[in-house]
Amino acid sequence: MKFFFIIKPPGKKEFEREILEFKREFEIKGELAEREGEKNAQNLAKKAIEEDFQRIIVVGGDGSLNEVVNGVMEAIDGNFPSDFALGIIPTGAGNNFARELGIKSIKEAFSIIRRNKRTLVDIGKVNDRYFANCISFGFDAQVNKIANDLKIKYPFLPRNLSYLFGATGKIIIAIPTFEVKIEGEINFQGRLILAAITNSPSYGAIFKINPGALFDDGKLNLCLITPLGKIRAFETLFRATKGTHINLPEVKMLKFSSPIVISSPDLLPYETDGEVPEPEKEYKISVFQKILPILLP
Repeated sequence: MKFFFIIKPPGKKEFEREILEFKREFEIKGELAEREGEKNAQNLAKKAIEEDFQRIIVVGGDGSLNEVVNGVMEAIDGNFPSDFALGIIPTGAGNNFARELGIKSIKEAFSIIRRNKRTLVDIGKVNDRYFANCISFGFDAQVNKIANDLKIKYPFLPRNLSYLFGATGKIIIAIPTFEVKIEGEINFQGRLILAAITNSPSYGAIFKINPGALFDDGKLNLCLITPLGKIRAFETLFRATKGTHINLPEVKMLKFSSPIVISSPDLLPYETDGEVPEPEKEYKISVFQKILPILLP
């Protein structure tokens, strides 16, 4: 079996030790992923598929996984090889999706890859881009941008703290107007401070925003939070870290398997798997049910 490791630098010492042992057992090839250009993680994933690697191992966090998933989906065009699977070595700042999949450490990740248990999980797609764990709009996209900037400026700062600093700094913002349509019918219309769609319970390193979400139930979960005062906002924010916000009057929870459309009269900032692309005014979000083979416990 051929393994292709896509590695987001810098690597961690534990990863280096484990991969040396792994190389004694298996045929592997590895490349460092660049932020942009020909050797970004998305292009490396496409290359691995074209060269018939049966296992692509993502060494990084949620953003690296996002890029690899997009490269794989583009390369296979909806038709996975029967013996293919992704593996994850969680070395990123957040590792939300890996943690929810039950991959909690680098050492454990290598053991999971050796056990070779393939599980099909759901993924989502927003307009032309796939995502593994989450997409969110409004307040949260601005928070992610601040957290990413803080992480670059202060690399020693843990992801959960950079996210929390960003959240408290942007608790009161210009609140956009949203329209949410499911199967062509308007489900919500009005102002929202947050609309968060996830494939697992948590995102943003600290928030358990959709505690009922499952990565293999064929559905995505949507949390909507309507405007509220500053004190109430801090309370709701704190409760969202515990998953105890779901019954608050300003919170609306939905599950969906059919495509939905989220739009705004103005450009609507968004983040997907921790990355913050250029904003648009309309987003179509679709669910791809039990499609992605991943090596899990």
